[in-house]
Amino acid sequence: MTFQHSDLSLVQRVFDRITAAGTDEELQTELDKYLAPVINKLNSNNDAVRNTIVEMLGHINRRIKDHQHIQLPVEALLGQFSAPGASAFVVNFSLVYIRMGFPRLDSNKQVELLPKLLESLDGKPPHQQDSVLVLLLPVLGHIKGSAHVLPDSPLMKLKEKPAIAKLLLDYMQDILLLPYGGDRVTIQQLLVRQEQRRLEEAEQQQEAAAAAAAEAASVPVEEGQQQQATESEGRAPAISLRSSQGPPNSESVPVAGVPAGMSMYSYTRAQGEVPFEPEQLEKLKLTVIKFLDAQILSPSSMALAVIIASSDTRCSVANAAESLLRRLDATIEWNSSAVISAMYVHFLGTLTPIQRGPIEKFKNPANTRIRLKLMPCFLKSREATNYAPLAVKVFCECLWGSHTNTRLKQLGITFLHHISSCATTEKIKPVGSMLFSGIVKVIDEEKSDAKLTSLAYGALAKLSLKLPNLLLSHESQLHYLQTLMDALTHEVGDVLLAIQEALSMVAPVCKHLSANSQEQLCILLSSHVQHNNPALRRTAVHYAASVFSRTHFASRFILLLATGDSQDDIRLEATRELYRNVKDDDNAEYVSPSFSSMVGYTIERMNDQPRSNWRDVANTPLPYSLKVMEELVMYLQHCLAIESKSNCSKGSSKPAVTLFREGNLMWPDCCAVGSFVAEELKRPRDGLNPYFQYLGLCEMVANAWSAVGVEAMVRLICVVPAILSPRYTEKIDWLRRFLIRGGHAGQIAALLFGAVTGQIEDQLEFERAVQSIRNIKELRQDSQQCCILATGHSLAFTQHRLKCNDDVVLEDEWTFFAQTLRQLVTDLVNSDGGVQSAYITAIADVARFTSLPVPVGNLSLLEESKPSVETTEVIKAVDSESSSSSSKLLSARPSSKKDGTLVELFCVIKAVYENNKLSSKVREQAIQCSGHLCVGQSDLPIKSAVIKSLLRFAHESDELEIHFSVGGALADCVLGPASSSALNLWTERDPNADSGDSDQEKNADPQKEKAERMDVDSESDASVVTASDEKPLEVGTLAWLLDQLLNHYVPMSKPSVRQASCIWLLTVLKRCRLCAEVQRSLPLIQSAFMNLLADNNELVQDAASKGLCVVYECCSEDTRRSMVEGLVHALTEGKSRVTNVTSNTKLFREGELGTAPSGGQLSTYRELCSLASDLNQPDLVYKFMNLANHNAIWNSRKGAAFGFGSLAQQAGTQLEPFLPAIVPKLFRYQHDPTPRIQQPMAHIWSCLVTDTNKTTEKYYSAIMEDLLSNLTSTLWRVRESCCGALADLIRQHSVVPAVPHLPAIWTTLFRVRDDIKESVRTAANKTLEGLSKSCIKVCESGGEDGQRVLESVLPVLLTDGITSSVAEVRSISLDAIVQVCRSGGAMIRLHLGTLVPALLEAIAGLEHKSVSYTAIRTTAEEDRDRFDSLRVAASRSTPMMDTLNYVLQFVDEEVMDAVVAGVMDVLKRSIGLTSRTAAAHVVETLTHTCPGPLEKHTGKILSVLVNGLNDRNATVRKVFANAIGTLIKIAKHSSVTKLLNKLESWYLDKEEDSVRYSCAVALRSMHRQSGDIMRDHASIALPLAYLAMHALKTAEDDPTGAEVWEEIWSDNTPGTEAGLKLYLSEILRVCEKAAVSSNWAMKAQSGKTIAALSSKVGSLLVQDQVQALVTLLLSCLQGRTWAGKENLLLALSTVAVEAKPVLSALKSAEGEEPLINDIVKLLLREANKEKKDYKVHAVRALTIVLQEYEVDKFDVVFDICSSFISQSIESNTSSSGVITEEERAAEQQEENVKWKLLEELVVSLGRAWPVAKCRDTQERYSVRVVELLSGNISKVPRTTQLSVVSSLGRYWERHYLLLHTVNTSHLVICSASQDGDKDTSERGSSPLFDPLLESQFDPALQHSCKIFNYCLGISKYYSLRKEALTVLQELLQRIKGNQLLVAKIARLVLAAVEEARRDAQPDIQDLAIALHKILVT
Repeated sequence: MTFQHSDLSLVQRVFDRITAAGTDEELQTELDKYLAPVINKLNSNNDAVRNTIVEMLGHINRRIKDHQHIQLPVEALLGQFSAPGASAFVVNFSLVYIRMGFPRLDSNKQVELLPKLLESLDGKPPHQQDSVLVLLLPVLGHIKGSAHVLPDSPLMKLKEKPAIAKLLLDYMQDILLLPYGGDRVTIQQLLVRQEQRRLEEAEQQQEAAAAAAAEAASVPVEEGQQQQATESEGRAPAISLRSSQGPPNSESVPVAGVPAGMSMYSYTRAQGEVPFEPEQLEKLKLTVIKFLDAQILSPSSMALAVIIASSDTRCSVANAAESLLRRLDATIEWNSSAVISAMYVHFLGTLTPIQRGPIEKFKNPANTRIRLKLMPCFLKSREATNYAPLAVKVFCECLWGSHTNTRLKQLGITFLHHISSCATTEKIKPVGSMLFSGIVKVIDEEKSDAKLTSLAYGALAKLSLKLPNLLLSHESQLHYLQTLMDALTHEVGDVLLAIQEALSMVAPVCKHLSANSQEQLCILLSSHVQHNNPALRRTAVHYAASVFSRTHFASRFILLLATGDSQDDIRLEATRELYRNVKDDDNAEYVSPSFSSMVGYTIERMNDQPRSNWRDVANTPLPYSLKVMEELVMYLQHCLAIESKSNCSKGSSKPAVTLFREGNLMWPDCCAVGSFVAEELKRPRDGLNPYFQYLGLCEMVANAWSAVGVEAMVRLICVVPAILSPRYTEKIDWLRRFLIRGGHAGQIAALLFGAVTGQIEDQLEFERAVQSIRNIKELRQDSQQCCILATGHSLAFTQHRLKCNDDVVLEDEWTFFAQTLRQLVTDLVNSDGGVQSAYITAIADVARFTSLPVPVGNLSLLEESKPSVETTEVIKAVDSESSSSSSKLLSARPSSKKDGTLVELFCVIKAVYENNKLSSKVREQAIQCSGHLCVGQSDLPIKSAVIKSLLRFAHESDELEIHFSVGGALADCVLGPASSSALNLWTERDPNADSGDSDQEKNADPQKEKAERMDVDSESDASVVTASDEKPLEVGTLAWLLDQLLNHYVPMSKPSVRQASCIWLLTVLKRCRLCAEVQRSLPLIQSAFMNLLADNNELVQDAASKGLCVVYECCSEDTRRSMVEGLVHALTEGKSRVTNVTSNTKLFREGELGTAPSGGQLSTYRELCSLASDLNQPDLVYKFMNLANHNAIWNSRKGAAFGFGSLAQQAGTQLEPFLPAIVPKLFRYQHDPTPRIQQPMAHIWSCLVTDTNKTTEKYYSAIMEDLLSNLTSTLWRVRESCCGALADLIRQHSVVPAVPHLPAIWTTLFRVRDDIKESVRTAANKTLEGLSKSCIKVCESGGEDGQRVLESVLPVLLTDGITSSVAEVRSISLDAIVQVCRSGGAMIRLHLGTLVPALLEAIAGLEHKSVSYTAIRTTAEEDRDRFDSLRVAASRSTPMMDTLNYVLQFVDEEVMDAVVAGVMDVLKRSIGLTSRTAAAHVVETLTHTCPGPLEKHTGKILSVLVNGLNDRNATVRKVFANAIGTLIKIAKHSSVTKLLNKLESWYLDKEEDSVRYSCAVALRSMHRQSGDIMRDHASIALPLAYLAMHALKTAEDDPTGAEVWEEIWSDNTPGTEAGLKLYLSEILRVCEKAAVSSNWAMKAQSGKTIAALSSKVGSLLVQDQVQALVTLLLSCLQGRTWAGKENLLLALSTVAVEAKPVLSALKSAEGEEPLINDIVKLLLREANKEKKDYKVHAVRALTIVLQEYEVDKFDVVFDICSSFISQSIESNTSSSGVITEEERAAEQQEENVKWKLLEELVVSLGRAWPVAKCRDTQERYSVRVVELLSGNISKVPRTTQLSVVSSLGRYWERHYLLLHTVNTSHLVICSASQDGDKDTSERGSSPLFDPLLESQFDPALQHSCKIFNYCLGISKYYSLRKEALTVLQELLQRIKGNQLLVAKIARLVLAAVEEARRDAQPDIQDLAIALHKILVT
């Protein structure tokens, strides 16, 4: 009981104290102490205590309700509110006062309490949480910068408290969802609305059901069933949509009256008690976004809130949220279940039906705006697709929901694309049918929207790929597919493209069709491929190619039909798919249907084609177009080639069809085809044989005059002539038709004719057949050619048949054969040019198998020394014919008919192939014919002449094709009947090609070789014998030919001879390699080829390499090893052959060195010497020779490359020991800048290396060392190749293996980047970029490798990279540093001491030089400052600055010393503006992030920063000043004091305004960022601020920052007067320092400050202070006049006026006189100064003091004023003559000063007019003053006239005559002598004036009235007239009792007053009326 009583008494005492608080300050103090404990006493069980507390709280509420400035102890109340054991009373009452007091707090304090406020939410009831959330939400916007979001900040602990974070986020989401301008509603009102809506919907449903029932009753049952069946047929599964459950036109949400995304509860909670105004709500939403931007919460948790905000209707909110969302996008975990679930719930609303849960918590679905923002986020998440049911709902809502639009529909379809691509099959399978039906529905319903339809088709295809059974789910599997194909015929534009793409995508699905459906598809495609719609045809081709296998003949036939399409793309696609291989090109494999089945199906389809639809082509009916028929024949040949395994030749990947299209007539392996066809023909078959059907098809095509059909027949008949030729023996006439028609088909038919007739065993029948084409005289020339060819082929095939049957017929036994052959020869030698080539070909074909039955002729004609007349005539005839027509073949027609001897035949042939004007083909035929002459007859008499004639081609021609033909002809000549030309290659296999399994054939290039490669099957044991050991060789033998080639032609230096000899040697070697002579000469042949490898002709090198391959196959192991060593040496070292240089030796190719000055070529030694002589530089010849030698070395290497390319795979074991030396150089040579070196090297590499990665990994070190050693080679091509090779090596294996070499690589590449050659610089740049990317990638992976790379790279980049003089090197280095730092993370910590200063210096280096130039050249200070500020702002947004900010987070105590040292060095020594400002930024950042480790360095940094305030650049000064303000947070107290004292000293002592401004900025930064420290040192800082704020400034210019100082003063003081009271002594101290300064401006500023101070608190100044101030000012005013001295006068006058009570009692220091006398004396002296503008202030100060202290010095003042007034008015300042603008301005300025002084003198006269007690002075000057004023009133400006009137008012106000107003009825005239000796004070009853003084009064009164009349007469000057009336009224008021005086004045001014009554201004009218009343009364 005692305890309760004590509690009650305690509470009562507190109550009494609170009640007794008289002021708000006292009440606040009491509440701070007792409010929280009093509320805590509510836990008491004593009712009296609780009642007393409640009463007290009520009193407190009344007291503080309307006094918002009274603070409450919110922090203590928060502690009680958050206490776990607090009672409900305490918690509730604490919350009440928290809600009341928290908004009253300062924003900084609110932010400080924010963490505690958040913590208090934990475990509280919802209504209390809502109350707290309402409080804290507006505070979130006050979180500034990084100070509140440091890692150790309490706010960051929100991430550790997910419950509180979620509560806060939910509330913020509700705020963001609030609409603008809504009325406040309660939950009860919302429930009522919902119930009303439910009843309305129920009534609507009942009415709809009744209407449906009535309609159903009116329809018969059968009709309804039929309609139902019709509608259900083909219908997709129904789609169930929640939104479709409501009325069709319902746009409402599930919960009426509640915004989208909100529930009743969240809506009412967010609204609060008072609804937000739209602007207020917008500001609150921006506050929420700003808080989210601080990233206190995790990005994923606030993703939904930011998305909601981005859909806001206000642009400011939406734009801010969009920007934040873009920044957070990369950090949000879009695949997080929490994020996706929240997005789904918000999109769809509460997923539980509204009937099952509390309706208050049911959330409405999102509206359209929010959904448009949510959908792109769904598209970023793969996880979202696995929520299959929710994904389906989202899809349906987008398409058919009540809140949808076109854009949302498109996003819904896109979401289905995303689902089809990313969802797992297991998740999507249950809802697949619903999605498929939905997309089908979209396609059916949305045909008007092309884009939506296009997206829908794509979604259909992707969904079908994901779930193939959906597309085939219809009863007819082809239903949907056929629907899509049908759509192709009527859709256009984007929709058409979408359908085509969809069909292309679903094609693989059709592989799952049943067999029956596949057959139906084939039928469908067959019709589509012939449709007139190209899109449909294109689709048919695609399906035929992709759905069916390559052996499916029906689909192949569809493709064949498409090959005749009119569209090129369709035709090419069909052709490509028909012949495409199933493997890569290196291992080509082709698949096709069997030949027999394909032929059968083709014939069947052709027969099915109605005859009426057949086409008539060249009078031949064809079922399809000729192009299709030709392709049918070609494809059947393709099938036959594949089935017979003869599709590709050995070593080639080209199929037979490709070869046929290129012009080849023969199969790749004719014997294989012949064997296969022969076996197939022997097989018994039912029905027609497919080969005969195929021939019939070919005949059909051939009848349309197609060469393809004829060629196909030739290819089949010639491989099995014995079986198939008899079928055409009876069709000789049919074949003769083609011969007569001529052309290419006729030439092919000639071969077919020969093959058919060659199998006729009956001689008579054969003769008849041949004789039928012998009569050709009347035929066209091409027909004649065909007949001649047919004759030759017939004889050749017949002779070969007889030869094979050992039944050779001699000439005398078969005269027809001999006669026909002789006739051919005779016709050739006597023929014209038109058919000459046909004769040559025919004779050559026959000569292969038999000798020509013609006489030899005169052999002497072949002697070279004596050309015969016939030969000469032949040559002349040939030349004349060729010159007359280049299109005709040439004729060797002599004057008389020749007999056709062998010599004559050869002369004609020779004349043909020696004529360069003929085509190469004709000349090749002639050369081939000359070789064939020796094949059929080994002992040909003219053999040697033929060979010698062919050898002359080495000097006469450089045509490649000719040389290959000559080589073959030489081989034929020396081999004779043993040559492969003696074989029928249609039926006989070439032995040289039969063993061609060598690997080098896989690398053969058919376009570079004319002849086939020859391989060796066995080695020769013959001994090697040199040519010198042989006996004299017989001309025409193989040995002789080899001797000629090796010893005479190959050593020659002429390029054409070397080329010819190399090709001939290669050809002879391949054709004759099994011969003993060749085996013995292999060493010489090898040496020749090795020598030719060094030739500068690539063709020669290639041919030599092929020759080495053949030699390699033929030689022994030792020789092979020697060959490999020589090639390795040539490749690695480079060697050039030694040749004798003559005047005509060609050292360079034509054009390689340009042209000579004369225009000639520079290639031979003679031309180079001539150029050197012309230039007078003989040494130039040696330079050219050196260059030629260098060129030869590289040619040697290139040649070695060719050799390696050929021998690499054959000599694999021999090359193994040389690989360590070969691989590095070969790897580098692949990147040679010269393509002719690069390509062969790459070819070698591909042959030598099977796995590039493994090889380079194995020899990595060797390659790297080789590249590093050659990077700085003297040859530019080596440097460039090293750069490319290094980039390739790093790209393959990263930089981890090269870590030991990394510093050297970077350094060397930096040097190469500055190479003299541009291509090398470019290559080095690319290599540096690749190296940088690789290093960055390794650093990103972290670990030990990342650390090693970082340690190797970063020092080089910092020391050599960014300090390089090459701009490109610096750029690459800086970029690399940025990326490495970003990827390295914490690993860069140890390098920060070097990195941070380097980055700082680099920031300035990033600026373009034009920026610095512009800044320097900018003359205007303001423009330069603005420009520099922009430079600094731009540097803050650079990647380098971002990197710097990033790396600063890793600074700790260990590296702080090094970092600070580097930063200070930049601050002190750097010359870059942006570098220094960035260094200051680093200091600020470190102050926030690492205050502890930085504290010990604060003094040194402050010293550097303070010195920077002296910098010439204003921007540097500002930035340094801001950094100082930040740094003092962690500075020592003494350091701050020292800093402030230094700033004060600088401000007072330095004369530069920029320094003073920097001091201002520094102090402002201090008080803004460190207010508490500023308050601790206010006694130092604020006095200086008060002094500085009074510096001189204008509206345009504020050089010393007076406004900044004023801000500092106002922000740190409760008010000006209060601040002056607090710091009065300190301010006076500073003013004293400033006053005694040697700086005049500072003196003036101190005077201005003292004046301002005195005007505010002058009355508070004590005696000592006044004494000191006056003494100080008196001393400062001594001396001459200077600018600003008037401020000291103002200060002196102000002190004298404001401190009058104190100053009046003060005595002078020198005597007993009052101190005021000294002041007056000084002011009088200053007033007499001549300087006009100074005189203004001096006179004013003097008269103010005289007026205040009533000192009579009017005589002096009048003298000063009157003399100047008279002089000023009388003087004329106008100048005569022409004056300049400057002079005119100076005169105007002087005039202004004069009038200003004049005005002040007039005012001073009134101010200095003595009081009435100074009657003597008044009497002396009474008339003179008004006379002076009235005399000049009209001569002065209007403002001065106003001053005249004002002075006149003061004059009459103090005039002794008007001191006592006496009634005129009691006037007593007194003598002036009565009581004259009595004091004036004793004459209190004296009259108004003495009549004896009328002489003074009347003039004064008259002059005054004159002034009044003048002023009242100026009607336009309102102020003047009003002032005159006012003064007159005051005068009349004083004398209105004296009617005499009033009458006098009335006489003088009544007219003017009457005029003033008519003034337009009401106030003037009123004054005039009042005066008029006085005057007329």
